[in-house]
Amino acid sequence: MTNNTVITSDNPLNNTQQKNLIALLDVLIPASDDELMPSAAGLDFIPYLHLHSAETIPILLQLLDHLEPQFCTLSPALRQPIVEQLSNTQAAQFRTIVMQVFACYYQTEAAQKGIGLEAGAPFPRGNDIEAGDLSLLDPVIAGDHGYRKA
Repeated sequence: MTNNTVITSDNPLNNTQQKNLIALLDVLIPASDDELMPSAAGLDFIPYLHLHSAETIPILLQLLDHLEPQFCTLSPALRQPIVEQLSNTQAAQFRTIVMQVFACYYQTEAAQKGIGLEAGAPFPRGNDIEAGDLSLLDPVIAGDHGYRKA
């Protein structure tokens, strides 16, 4: 029996890597000046990766190994050029991680509210269709079929 719950011991990062990850996330998506959009530093990024993209965890570890241990102690202004250099020297790995950060970030309720979306399913109660009005399906029936006939 498998359990999809991520527990603390599932975190592959040591303490320094964890602090550097938080600092890196804050550089990638800092909080907005008006505080409507939160920083990515608050993301539960490792559990997200375990659940949605476990194959990128080794890539993240490699990327974090390119950062000096004191990276997390630097000011955001000093971190920025280091991250820019990392994006150039480790471009493929960097792109992979950035895409996962964006995917994780924009699924959070705070980010969705910040961009003006209501959190949750777009149609939690489904779409209303008038009973017996099958003419609403005419465009679907008339359109190209998305399958091939056997």
